[in-house]
Amino acid sequence: MEKIKNGKNSRVVITGIGVILPNTFTVQDFWTNISEGKSQLDFISRFSTENFPVKVAGEMNTFDWKRHLPELGEKHAKNYNTETFALMSAMEEANKDAKIAKNSLDPSRVGFIDSSSRASLSWWEFAWKKYLEEKDESVFDRYSVLTSMASNPTNLTAINANIQGFVTTISAACVGGHHAISLCYQAIRKGRAEVMYAGGHEFPLLKPLMMMYSDPTSRVMSMEKENPKRGIRPYDKNRDGFLLGEGAVVLVLERLDRALERGARIYAEVLGTYSYNEADHALRMDLTGKKAAAGLKHLIRISNLHLGDIDYFCGHGTGTYNNDLAESRAVSHLYEGKPKFHWSPVGSIKPIFGHTFGAAGIINVAATSLMLRNQIICPTINLTDPDPECDHDHVADGARKTRLRYAISMAFAIGSQSSFVSLAAPDF
Repeated sequence: MEKIKNGKNSRVVITGIGVILPNTFTVQDFWTNISEGKSQLDFISRFSTENFPVKVAGEMNTFDWKRHLPELGEKHAKNYNTETFALMSAMEEANKDAKIAKNSLDPSRVGFIDSSSRASLSWWEFAWKKYLEEKDESVFDRYSVLTSMASNPTNLTAINANIQGFVTTISAACVGGHHAISLCYQAIRKGRAEVMYAGGHEFPLLKPLMMMYSDPTSRVMSMEKENPKRGIRPYDKNRDGFLLGEGAVVLVLERLDRALERGARIYAEVLGTYSYNEADHALRMDLTGKKAAAGLKHLIRISNLHLGDIDYFCGHGTGTYNNDLAESRAVSHLYEGKPKFHWSPVGSIKPIFGHTFGAAGIINVAATSLMLRNQIICPTINLTDPDPECDHDHVADGARKTRLRYAISMAFAIGSQSSFVSLAAPDF
């Protein structure tokens, strides 16, 4: 394996994408849905919403883990939940996509960094309900020590894939996926690993959690009742908030020279990552947009790029008033003094799968990588009446075939956190 030569860091590329999302289980499914603007949101079927304000979500109702994990025995599977099955399946699909055969890597030179904001919450709800209703203490048996942990899906996925390097779970709300990519990127650049997997999974479709986000005094969830596909409307004057989605996504990152040597398909090169805390407001971004603009400028600088090089921004785009406004103001400050025809498009794919919290950053980077590979910008759907304060190029009329060289994925989170990843189109 190549070490860092002449004190230079290794270049890092994305060579595999594994997706397990609502009605979306292959890279082609994923690309079709985001490029053609096919929302996978629908009315909630998992529980009654008759007396509940939130009616829509991105449910993963057609997922069958056995199709993705045919070698997983029932002995182990009986102790796993959907979160674990989904993440394991995303890992398998990522390896297939990257054409990495099982046991073809030195397991000590491989790592897995996963992101989830509230992993195993669904297990706790299930277990406590079962205990209260049936007084069944066996639900809290020795296996529950493992299955109740936030890191459980990550650890079991690493065991199943025989990953023996650095493995951990990050819980940093919506920026966690970018944090995972950053750690993977640094591990490969510094020669600490040959291949790293960056993952994100989230299964937040629980009434108690939705109640928190639909609190009337600070509501950020959409109350859409008529057309679920239009539930999330980023940057639109009539936006009503986000809706939640569930699933898991895993990216394969490896050294450029290794990828070229084995003839791998390269989706994009990771040029830089930058994460920081705005230390501003605990529940939202700095509404002036100045701190986010400063962070973007720093990322562009450490990526050895200029503002004019950036061809697209994959925004956080939650469809909430504060996020969309602050994000748009950040772009305005970034291009301050430049006429708007020089501004690059800003888009959001949230209306397709919903907001997935800890998986959102991974999904954004996967989508942006495919846009760079295919030289197509995916549309921001449901945007019919742009907010005058979100006055930038939205790509709202369908996918746009164009020249894409460099793009930035943006993520913002509760806790005053911001994170960005810069990517380049493959030209090798």
